[in-house]
Amino acid sequence: MSNLAKVVGGKAQNLTILSSIAGITVPRFMVLPASLLRNECEERIKCFLQNYSGKIAVRSSGVLEDSSSASFAGMYLTKLSVNASVDAVMGAVEEVRKSGKLKEETAQSYAALQNIALSGHDIAVVVQEMIHPDLSGVIFSHGLAAQDGYYSISVVDGLGEAVVDGSVNGRLFRVARGLAIEDLKEDWLAQLVSAMREIECHYGSDNLDVEFAFQNGKLSILQCRPISVLGVTRIDTVDESKLVEQLKAVGQKVAADFSDDVLGDMIDINPLELLGTNPSRLDISIFGHLFADTVVERVRRTMGYDPLDIGLIRVVGEKPYVSLLASAFSFRPQGVSTETYKRMVGVYRRMLTANPNLQSRVEFAVYAMSCGQKLDQVMRDASIAEEEQAKVRMAFERLSVAINAMSQASFVSFSGELSAYQEQIDALPDDTSLDLLLSHVAKGTEMFVRVARLAFYWKNKFEETYPAEDLNKLLVGRVHSSASRMKADIHAVQQGQLSRAALVSRYGHLRPGQFSVFGESYADDPGHYLFSQRMNPQDHDNVARPHKYENEDAFKNFALFMQAREDTKFAFSRALHLFIEKLKAVLLQHGVSSSQAADCRWDDLRGALERGEMVPQAATTHLPMILPEVIIPQHTTLGVVAYGEAAPTFITDKVIKANVCVLARPQRDAKVEGALVLIPSADPGYDFLFHSGVVGIITKSGGPASHMCIRAIELQMPSCIGCGESVFNAVANARVVVLDCSLKQILASA
Repeated sequence: MSNLAKVVGGKAQNLTILSSIAGITVPRFMVLPASLLRNECEERIKCFLQNYSGKIAVRSSGVLEDSSSASFAGMYLTKLSVNASVDAVMGAVEEVRKSGKLKEETAQSYAALQNIALSGHDIAVVVQEMIHPDLSGVIFSHGLAAQDGYYSISVVDGLGEAVVDGSVNGRLFRVARGLAIEDLKEDWLAQLVSAMREIECHYGSDNLDVEFAFQNGKLSILQCRPISVLGVTRIDTVDESKLVEQLKAVGQKVAADFSDDVLGDMIDINPLELLGTNPSRLDISIFGHLFADTVVERVRRTMGYDPLDIGLIRVVGEKPYVSLLASAFSFRPQGVSTETYKRMVGVYRRMLTANPNLQSRVEFAVYAMSCGQKLDQVMRDASIAEEEQAKVRMAFERLSVAINAMSQASFVSFSGELSAYQEQIDALPDDTSLDLLLSHVAKGTEMFVRVARLAFYWKNKFEETYPAEDLNKLLVGRVHSSASRMKADIHAVQQGQLSRAALVSRYGHLRPGQFSVFGESYADDPGHYLFSQRMNPQDHDNVARPHKYENEDAFKNFALFMQAREDTKFAFSRALHLFIEKLKAVLLQHGVSSSQAADCRWDDLRGALERGEMVPQAATTHLPMILPEVIIPQHTTLGVVAYGEAAPTFITDKVIKANVCVLARPQRDAKVEGALVLIPSADPGYDFLFHSGVVGIITKSGGPASHMCIRAIELQMPSCIGCGESVFNAVANARVVVLDCSLKQILASA
């Protein structure tokens, strides 16, 4: 600790250092050491305020605050927008000083967890001119889980204090550290990264957390502190340059191979949901075999569509994306020329380019699925001639007739088809080969693709006919997934009406990780996934209510095929589980580790196992890249990844399964020991949780700059900061939740 920090505290010391860096602007400030008497403070405040009429910020500056050993983030009070009068500022100074005494117990606990000595709570105070920013936030030298070669930036319009106190997530950006300033298209981003590099150079550190603000296009630096992270993986400057070269090479390949396309990780078959954020090569290749390579397009062709038969998946930098071009053509009605449909796809591409968030709703918000206003608008936007428009409408009408006929036939045959499939799966002998097992899974995925398409066709049809109706509310009580059946069976076990073994036999094949080969199944840990469940008294209220659309064909078909979709997924998941368990046994026999297998594509792994050869080793020359959710060639800069408002931050790479404890407000006497605690915000008022025996924390709001996030990183508490409204509400109603920080997923155990 420096002599200066002992007198003015860590925050003031850092402001002093920042002010000395050429080209860095810091709003004018002064420091009131803890030793100053009241009259001495008032005299200094009077001098500071002379000829100044704006607002004032008053912040703490503890001896160890914002130091390399600990941040004490949010531990003490901050007063913003204080009137520029001696009395008002002095009153704020007194409040900030008192906060040191009020937080004594919490600060001592925090210091003990950090293995540092904390003597006394007298704190210096920083008094600083406030600016009124147009844009503000926080930039970190690297990701919060590891030094990954990217700056991490959280930014909001206006004052950035909401980002730091955890009440909002902010817009999030990841910027490759080695990227040239001229490659940054936005001026504010170029200014910020340039300033950050100057600050890092001056500090001799690439482990900093810097608060910033822009007013009228001018950048000011407000605070700087070291990031206290345990066990980070370092990427050096040489690797940063290599990472940028990789990104440029990938960008060039994307531009060359997919110039007329858009790639998204949630378009159509949704690889993000089914594979997670970091799937292995084996997971991607098996997913492709079961869905994306040929199955989806082949099934849709039998339904009256005319796809290109080019496969839906495009792997970019080891991340799977769905091709908009392939997906859109898989919904082309037979009889529409390729040239005409390309023009329609151009409209879809422009829509998705203008609003990438629509990628998860292309079937409902982007594509024209039947004759109607949307189709007419798409054809007008595509400048299709009237005569050709008539041909397109006829093709969609023929498709509608085909879908109607298939729906009626499936209404009669589906139940028997699904029962026969389940019987085949249950009758498979133990010595069934991997190839045969996988072929049985594929039969199930073919059924799934067909009934899912029928369900979504009728959903689209209903919503186009009745756009003001909320179809999800109308559907309540009419579709029963495995989750609702499982709850009934869990209740039967609790009542002694069903054995525990029978419950595991029925539901043990389900997997929270979907298609992750080496993720666990419910059977791997039935204690958490099945037997720790409690019945929610509100669950029985999920009953169907009469409404005026219940006899409409579109609604009846939608409900029928949504139920079929759930049932089929449950059935083929059982076949997938058998395949995975067999694969694990074969790998064990051949002495192949899960990590070796995960790095292989399925065809390569199968060939090696059949021939008794060594499993091929994957190339390790590439550094891990962070890639965007949507890639628009010639538009997306891969070195800058922008996220939406709800982009959660996961701390550590641990997987936590525990009972849930929801705290609506800070309660020091809450029984949180051993629980996964859910809180509404990243408010530092919840910092008592870190020494209360909790096993993990999930917050609804808050971003990577929030105090709770910083604290979780320092103490390596498994956490998800800022999971968003919908995820929070879903897991808050669960008894047991899986917080998987490695796959960046939160799963409510059914």
